[in-house]
Amino acid sequence: MKTKKYVIAIAIFGGMLFTAQAANLFQTNEDAPKIEKNRIKTPRQL
Repeated sequence: MKTKKYVIAIAIFGGMLFTAQAANLFQTNEDAPKIEKNRIKTPRQL
């Protein structure tokens, strides 16, 4: 029973670490680089 509690605790802790790492990969700040639509030029048809 003691081992089962340790396994559950390690699984929860690992899940928390994975979630924190995944959240850090995404830049949700306003400082994130934005795509400028003006830079992409398409050829005009005649």
